[in-house]
Amino acid sequence: MEDTPISPEPDDVSDKLDLFSFKRLRNAVILPDGTKPVPLGSGVITSLLGTGGMSNVYEIWNSHLEMSRAVKLLHPNYTLESKQRFETEVRITAKLNHPNIVEIHAVGDWNNLPYIEMEKIDGFTLEKLVVDRGGLPIEVCTSIGIMVCRALSFAHSHEYTLYGKEYRGIIHRDLKPNNIMVTKNGLVKLMDFGIAKPIDASIHTTDATSVMGTIQYLSPEQLEGKNVDIRSDIYSLGTVLYELVTGVRAFPETNISKLMISKAKNDFKTLDSFAVRVPPRFKRTVHRCMNHDRRRRVQTATQLQAILTEIHKTITAYSPEQVMKQFVNAEDAEKAVITLRSRLPRRVGLAGAGVAVLVAGTVAVRQSGVFTARAPQPARTVYVTVPQQEKVDSLQSFIKTMGAKNVSAARPKIKSMQNKPLSPALAPAQVPGPEERMIEELKNQYATSDLVAIFENEVKAGQYPRAQRIFSLLSADQARTKTAAIFHLRLLKGLNDRNELKKTLLETPVEDGEFYMEKARFYLSGRDVAQCLANLDFSAKTPAAFFDQAALRQEILYARAQCYSAEFDQKPSQAALKKAMDAWFEVKSQFRLSPDHAYFQKAVFEMQRLGEESGKIKG
Repeated sequence: MEDTPISPEPDDVSDKLDLFSFKRLRNAVILPDGTKPVPLGSGVITSLLGTGGMSNVYEIWNSHLEMSRAVKLLHPNYTLESKQRFETEVRITAKLNHPNIVEIHAVGDWNNLPYIEMEKIDGFTLEKLVVDRGGLPIEVCTSIGIMVCRALSFAHSHEYTLYGKEYRGIIHRDLKPNNIMVTKNGLVKLMDFGIAKPIDASIHTTDATSVMGTIQYLSPEQLEGKNVDIRSDIYSLGTVLYELVTGVRAFPETNISKLMISKAKNDFKTLDSFAVRVPPRFKRTVHRCMNHDRRRRVQTATQLQAILTEIHKTITAYSPEQVMKQFVNAEDAEKAVITLRSRLPRRVGLAGAGVAVLVAGTVAVRQSGVFTARAPQPARTVYVTVPQQEKVDSLQSFIKTMGAKNVSAARPKIKSMQNKPLSPALAPAQVPGPEERMIEELKNQYATSDLVAIFENEVKAGQYPRAQRIFSLLSADQARTKTAAIFHLRLLKGLNDRNELKKTLLETPVEDGEFYMEKARFYLSGRDVAQCLANLDFSAKTPAAFFDQAALRQEILYARAQCYSAEFDQKPSQAALKKAMDAWFEVKSQFRLSPDHAYFQKAVFEMQRLGEESGKIKG
């Protein structure tokens, strides 16, 4: 292929314009604008999806397959370097066959310009998701992180041939929200391996003096021109997770010199700085990924995936795919703007009619301009009068300035007040108890006074001890609502309270598909196959109010396959073997796009085990 596209004869221009909707000029080609059905790849162009500095991306329609695909076409004004990068991306991405990496279908040339034909993803980038939704819920962040880690784990350990040489492992080097797609089915896909490189070799994707990639997400070693390894991708993923939680970049600076200084000093606002509730372990993990010293980061994508999976399971019982599908398809979703936490000023002026002296074990309560110091019994409440116009920096500084000597000097005044009855204006106010304070805080947090709604949100957030306290405050009528009943089930599962869960399942029936699913699992744990199958049938026929129907169907398929395996184990026969094998095949097919999913792996294991166990069948 020549470096410069071949230009046509002058009298051929008008014909080519009509037929292919492009113009050939001397040493240049004007790319299609996406408005006409220009042949490209295996189909014809239906629209222009996006433009970049190196290529255009088109949607094409393949009439034979009756499906859309995406085609990435190199710009005609390419340089030798950009052409090498593009060809490297073609070669690398085509070798990465994984559910969480964009799939390549074909490569070729259009008018001497190379292109990549790939799957058309029905979804959007993480960049758009953050723009539209702001800071994302923590279970969404862990779901995205887990699926990106799956893609990186595969890429970092993949064995392949590139330019005739054998390699193991690929570093992406340009991980950012715009290079990560989310499908409407809940799959997260990593794309754009344009500056990727083998772990143990240097290939022509950039020269030695340039910094490739979006600088806000690059690791410090990339900005400093040092050798990179898989931990550079870990750093970039850390910055992505940070942005997903907060809705803002960890390093918004665009000046590369200032950015290098910020990254060298680990100078970014920690997640604690934002007014958002995040599990402490998640905060520590993200901060660890973003450490300037790569030796102190999480060392592999596999390790990071395991950490995020553990965190994810403490937040939700749904799989990452289920969480993402529900989130991206949610109707009337509002944008969550995450602000920085408000800090109390370090110097607080106090003025009033009186201020109490605090002694060990006392509690200050302010009312009508007076602070009273209430000490544990049998000590009495003590008042010290302070002139109305006098101001002090803070209560603590006031106590410090008073000192024992000043307290002694004020004793006559204290004594004169000790036995006086308090006026109504000065009487100690009723201090809200811990339960009342908790409820008030949660009402403000969730913008509702509905205790059932607050209970539901606390269970979803994985705050099980607090949710249990709220449930105990519900009235009998509130506790009998379907919402309270279903989320009480989830609470008991989260607390691993098997005795109470058994009692609830057997004594408090709820007409809901999720309830019958849990009841089926209960019978399955006791090896009661008949009752398990009966409740699975009820679950399939009864709508679930708070569980995605597609996800519920997957759970039913999995539980039914477990039942048939147990049935075969109890009484091996050809009929039982066939039912079990068919059921597990259906589970495997359901999760074929997620080979790392526990259900897919269980299906593979059970089908292999059943095949080996078939020798038990007599006759």
